[in-house]
Amino acid sequence: MFNSLSQALLKITSPGIPDFYQGTDLWDFCLVDPDNRRLVDYGLRIKMLEELKKREQEMSELELAGELVRNMEDGRIKLYLTYKILNYRKNNRTLFENVEYSPLEVKGDKTNNVCSFLRKLGDSVVLVVVPRFSTNLMQLPERLPFGKDVWKDSHVVIPFEETGISYRNIFTGENVNTVRQNDLTVLYLSETFANFPVALMERIV
Repeated sequence: MFNSLSQALLKITSPGIPDFYQGTDLWDFCLVDPDNRRLVDYGLRIKMLEELKKREQEMSELELAGELVRNMEDGRIKLYLTYKILNYRKNNRTLFENVEYSPLEVKGDKTNNVCSFLRKLGDSVVLVVVPRFSTNLMQLPERLPFGKDVWKDSHVVIPFEETGISYRNIFTGENVNTVRQNDLTVLYLSETFANFPVALMERIV
């Protein structure tokens, strides 16, 4: 499930046009032909999306994110992620078309467990940060790879940035501020991955 969420976020935010196979907005564990030619229950997906939009109006983004994480098996978290990113991409179209795309360096104990890059246009910046090899981060199956106990001092380096700049996670609404670490400006992964498996962080200007 963590890999699937990471792949979905990378697919939608990387250069190019994201392509979706029908029905994969929820968990899809079918095999290739002919197993993946089964009819898609679009009615279920429409109903689930409408319910997610309603829940957005009833609670904070952080509360909704927590509910989705606690119930990951039902697939709503992947549908929510897809819905949020596609709408963000639509509303910030120029930021994803022919603009700067740069990999970001990760330092610390969990360097090999993160993939990160940015899209930048002037003062508009979004950071994409996803975990990899998540099973290595989970000492127990029921323990989610969140917070300082897991990520320790690991951080993403933002070479052009000043300290004290806020980045907002569009999935949770949480703000994380850049800090100074060994003469580098960074975001700590323990804060980036505090309550949600992946992060799309937009610069607050």
